Amino acid sequence: MTRSQLRRVAIAFALVLGAANVYFYNYAAFLALNHPDSDIRFNLYGDPQIEGDAKLKREPTTGKYDLLVNDYYLQHIYASTIAAFRPQYVVTMGDMFSSQRTNKEEYYKRIDRFKWISHQVDANMAPISGSHAYLYLAGNHDIGYGGETRAYQVNRYTNNFGPLNHDWMVDFHNASQSSNGLHQFAIINAMHLDKTRDEQFRNATWQFLQQLATQRSQHPEIPLALFLHIPLNKPAGICTTHPKTNYTDGFVKYQDYLSPATSAYILHCLAPTLVFNGHDHDGCLSAHKIRRTASHPVALGDSGNTLQISDDLCRMNFTEIDMYQAEVEAFGEATLSAVAGSDLTSTADNLVAEVTVRSAMGAYGGVTGIFDISRDDSSAGSHMRALGRGFTLRTEHGYRYQYREVRLGDHLIIRILLVANILGAIAVPAALLF
Repeated sequence: MTRSQLRRVAIAFALVLGAANVYFYNYAAFLALNHPDSDIRFNLYGDPQIEGDAKLKREPTTGKYDLLVNDYYLQHIYASTIAAFRPQYVVTMGDMFSSQRTNKEEYYKRIDRFKWISHQVDANMAPISGSHAYLYLAGNHDIGYGGETRAYQVNRYTNNFGPLNHDWMVDFHNASQSSNGLHQFAIINAMHLDKTRDEQFRNATWQFLQQLATQRSQHPEIPLALFLHIPLNKPAGICTTHPKTNYTDGFVKYQDYLSPATSAYILHCLAPTLVFNGHDHDGCLSAHKIRRTASHPVALGDSGNTLQISDDLCRMNFTEIDMYQAEVEAFGEATLSAVAGSDLTSTADNLVAEVTVRSAMGAYGGVTGIFDISRDDSSAGSHMRALGRGFTLRTEHGYRYQYREVRLGDHLIIRILLVANILGAIAVPAALLF
């Protein structure tokens, strides 16, 4: 190769490498250029699961390098998408850490790392100012499944990330004397909805759930968006994950979806417009169709008595739902059906959209979910339309809801870019000076 050819190759390599770096450092800004404005925006980050001491013990040579690269990768995702999309809410969908069993010292090391990763503090641990609120969902790697949760896990979580269950209202019209314009949002502790060894945790969660159900019965016209770590139950084939729950001593040891009975309660009694969750790293877009029924009597064993599930379900506590689990599940099967995201072009009447946010981890493309709510004065009616791995939903309330995925790229590509930058910094000047 002649000197001039070598220089042309070096210049071409430098230009391609420069373009790749420009996109990497500004990808969120580029993707935000064609994103519509909205009244309320949520940035959703699925299951970052940052690792720590256990990885260093398993991989003493490469572990430190991997942790460093992963931290910078995740921090770049949070910082870039927060700056580009300017959300009001930044929500991590649970599993902030990779294990619920870390000791106290390691736990607080990861807290500090996570604050930097999620763009709450700078490299000197000084707070970063912003107008957005940070919200968190408790995942199985934060407090454990119902069969394993201990009080210390719950206490350290709530001390650092806030309550396990809470709700709030957003008023789009400042209509203090009317529910018109209100939206309700609720974070639910999914880890203790089904059978839990320490009943105090399950009791607290179901008290909150029943409180929500009472509010919904009084004001069904207010749209509700739910956030909970574990997805609702659905048949195999809708998402990549299949329904699976393992028990130890009758308590949840592992769970892919919430139980059919709990899912039926949430869909019928809370009547949400949208449900967001994490847990399944592949992500999923689906919807639940609800068939309203005036009466659905179910025989109670051989007693000759019947239970009017449609009338009584929302007044049940978790003990009664456990007692009549088979009957509640039968009611759910008769009145609920799930459809995959690819089938979401339909009217939105009695339809609940469910989004499982794909993981922000590098192996899953470094995804950020962008959820928008906007006032919509069009007369298009209630309608839902799938858009790739997202959707647009218009409802009779006069609002448009939109969800889309914003991806950075696989972590292997980013590592290749890092190596190419190092090689380019050495090779390109040498080729040009040759």
